[in-house]
Amino acid sequence: MGKSISTAKAMFASLFLLGLIMIAFVFLSTNKLMTLNTKRAENSFFSSCSHILDGYAESLYWYVENYHTSLDSIYDQELFESGDFNKIHDWMMQNIEYVHPEFCTYFFTDKNGLAYFSGGEIIDVSAKEYFNDLKVEKDPFYVSNVTISPYTDKPIFIIGKPVFDSAGKFCGALCASVKLFNLLKITNQINIGNNYSVYLQDREGKFLVHPDGRFIGNTFTPRSEKYKDITSKAISASHSGYIETENENGTPIYLFYSKIKKCDWVLALGFYKSGLTEIRHRQNVLKFYIILISIAALLLLIFLVIPLLNQFYSRQMITIDYDPVTGIWAKLKFEKEAQKLIDSKPNGKFMLVESDIRGFKLINQTYDEEIADKMLCFYSKLLKEMTDQFDGYIGSGYADHFCMFIPISEVRKAMNIFREKLDILYEEIKYFEVPFFPKFGIAFLLPESEKTDRSIRRLIGKALFAKSLVKDDALNQYAIYDNRLLKQVDEERKIEASMEGSLKAGEFFVVYQPKIDLATDKVVGAEALVRWNSHKMGLMQPDKFIPLFENNGFITKLDFYVYDRVFQFICKQLEDKKKVVPISLNMSRNHSKPEKFMSDFIKLFSRYDIPAELVQIEILERSVMDRKTLQKITKMLHKNGFTVAMDDFGSGESSLNMLTEIPVDVLKFDRSFLMSSTKEDGTIDEKSAKFIQILMDLSRHLGMRTVFEGVETRTQRDFLRSIKCDTAQGYFYSKPLSAQEFVHFVEEHA
Repeated sequence: MGKSISTAKAMFASLFLLGLIMIAFVFLSTNKLMTLNTKRAENSFFSSCSHILDGYAESLYWYVENYHTSLDSIYDQELFESGDFNKIHDWMMQNIEYVHPEFCTYFFTDKNGLAYFSGGEIIDVSAKEYFNDLKVEKDPFYVSNVTISPYTDKPIFIIGKPVFDSAGKFCGALCASVKLFNLLKITNQINIGNNYSVYLQDREGKFLVHPDGRFIGNTFTPRSEKYKDITSKAISASHSGYIETENENGTPIYLFYSKIKKCDWVLALGFYKSGLTEIRHRQNVLKFYIILISIAALLLLIFLVIPLLNQFYSRQMITIDYDPVTGIWAKLKFEKEAQKLIDSKPNGKFMLVESDIRGFKLINQTYDEEIADKMLCFYSKLLKEMTDQFDGYIGSGYADHFCMFIPISEVRKAMNIFREKLDILYEEIKYFEVPFFPKFGIAFLLPESEKTDRSIRRLIGKALFAKSLVKDDALNQYAIYDNRLLKQVDEERKIEASMEGSLKAGEFFVVYQPKIDLATDKVVGAEALVRWNSHKMGLMQPDKFIPLFENNGFITKLDFYVYDRVFQFICKQLEDKKKVVPISLNMSRNHSKPEKFMSDFIKLFSRYDIPAELVQIEILERSVMDRKTLQKITKMLHKNGFTVAMDDFGSGESSLNMLTEIPVDVLKFDRSFLMSSTKEDGTIDEKSAKFIQILMDLSRHLGMRTVFEGVETRTQRDFLRSIKCDTAQGYFYSKPLSAQEFVHFVEEHA
């Protein structure tokens, strides 16, 4: 008889065999699930990249369309069809100030290609490709390929509007040239990580935007034999999609590309293949660890492996349809469901709200990633509650962007409700541990909208465009896309066209708003503010032109104009032996080079015999300068005898520890503190009062004097007195005064 196997050995052998089977099952199942998940992750990556690209291609289309709108605004049909080129030439030279500020020049060509330029030149452009295109294309939306400027030999592109007589014959074209540099305003906004490059090329494959400046105006052919057919010309001949190729450095990439409507340029994003390689590597490492865990827990986990894998699989599904940080729909899922709703209700009315957080990039750098993610979760929760009340959809875009898609009955009713909810939203935001301020762009889809507008991506593009025009302060919360918005852009172009001439003509003037000592009710200073009385556009308030000047850089020139006027005023008062109080001067956020600012400021100041203690500089908390730059400027101002105030404290993006790093003398609180703290009945909210009291105590502890802006009622004045605020400024005491009015005010309140 053979030997029998004991029960223990049989059980051990059975368990061992079962264990081997389970290990094999775990390995095969894990491998299959991971492979599928990797494929899903890759597909999700490709799809997301394509959708992001399409959104920016839509924004570029509207940016170029704005050039055409500007060209249309100066088009005079009767003049250009008259054929009197002397009159046309004179008209163009006389009206150069009304053209878009980003136009290098503009000109009119006759039917033979003789071009009359706004600068006075007459040049033959008949051999230019764009002229021949304009002769045969009757589409008023014309954008050229890259060409070379006859003035600077730099690459440009041409915006054109062909002119036809009553018989439909070509009789010329109104054109403008634009520097390629201006396109960076859109492409520089693309921010989807680190391992990518942005390309923009014309219909012939020549680059308008390229990370390597040597390729601007040229085509590109990969060096590798494997990719030699994937030239920039070949990409321009395609419509949209993605392809594997290599970049100018020979690095393998996935190139996603999309045609821009009407002008047929191609916007492309190149992502390094190494990014997907890293995803696959992480999946392989994960496989290895799962197998090790399976072996170590062979018997204990025998009935738990499959449930755990199912749970893991479910979590992988979440990353496809849901944002991993906020848990709301991801961009692709949101767009898919919103488009379904649009298609199912052809006569429906919808509201699309696109939102982000002002200065989120700076917040992310200032605080750790955990705080930034916590902020996104907090904000997305508030937006979801708002959206749920509308029975709408909410989705996450890239970084801090969110979209809300809401069915509505009437536009006016929807906006009234939105504004009410917005007030509640801002109240809730006050309770978050880090201050932040969102902004919104709004677009509507109505039954009378064109069929081409019934696209969720197009709607998002319009909302993004509207949001880009929201001014950078806490009082401007949203903008609505409509034809008036385009008119606003045109109005801003006219302002920009007039600003230099108005400065030379002395149309800008200074007013002075008194600062009052709360303990004595006597005037102890004033803030110098600029106003503009344009002979073309009339009297304009600063909120109409200051944000625009901050964006285009003209504000630095206007600053020094104001400084000069104030120094003249103080000097005159001293000469006349009048009572003189210190004047505060605003230093705009655009001054980013301390040495240059101080050099120019001291050079101007030294022309006048004025004590430095009569001048105070107000720096902005929300300045684009970093803290080291603000700190350096403050120290340099102190060294020269000037006092420094931090203006609009509490409305920006910094933290309280900024006060310990920048040694200012005065802390000036933004008017929004009192606005948000004052109830409808005029009393001060108790919680807000306690918070302001803490800030007052902190200021005194740091040795800083305090000023409150926006004091408009006796209750507000009495409250500030009770918490021992030093100085007040606002309409309760006085509006901004002309120089002569301010002199009388000082005499009466000294």
